[in-house]
Amino acid sequence: MTTALTPQPPTSTDVDAVPLLASTVMHVVMRVAGPVPTDVRPHALGHRERQVTARIGDAVLYLTEPAVAARIRQQWDAAHHLATTRLPQRVSQTWLGPAPGTYPVGVALRLTTPIEVTTHWMPGRGATNTPAHLRIRVDRLVWQVCDQQAWRRIADAWFTAQRYLAIA
Repeated sequence: MTTALTPQPPTSTDVDAVPLLASTVMHVVMRVAGPVPTDVRPHALGHRERQVTARIGDAVLYLTEPAVAARIRQQWDAAHHLATTRLPQRVSQTWLGPAPGTYPVGVALRLTTPIEVTTHWMPGRGATNTPAHLRIRVDRLVWQVCDQQAWRRIADAWFTAQRYLAIA
C-alpha cells in the first residue's frame, strides 16, 4: 500500500524567524527641484547581459530592456509641453525640506516590462504644503517635478539610458 505524502509547511523552532514576505513597497514619492544629481552608467554593452544603472536624485534604477527605456523616455518627453508652459524655470529649495531624522533615504528599483508611465499636472495645495508640480509616475516611483531645471536634468538621464541600451 502506497501512502501519498502531503507536503507540510516547514517548521521552525526559531521564534524570530523572518516571514517570506513581511513588507512591500507600493509607491515611493520623490519631490525634485533644481539641478537634480544624475549619473548614468552602462555595463556589458553589446552583450546579452547589458544593463544601465541610472542614479536620479535619491533613486538608483536598473534597466536592461531597450523597450522599457524607450517607453520611459517617450513618456517623459511627452510631458515637455506641460514642463515648459506650467513649471517655473526654478523654484525655492524650501519645497524639498525633509523632516529632521528622515534623510537620507535611498531607493533602488529594477524597471522591467510591463511598465506603466503616467503624467499629471497637480495644482499646489497650501493646506498640505504641496507645490504645483508635474507628477510623473514610472512604475512604483513617483516624481513631483517642481521646476523646469529638474525636469530637464531627469529627461537628459532618461535619454542617456535609452541611448546606451540601444547599442546592439
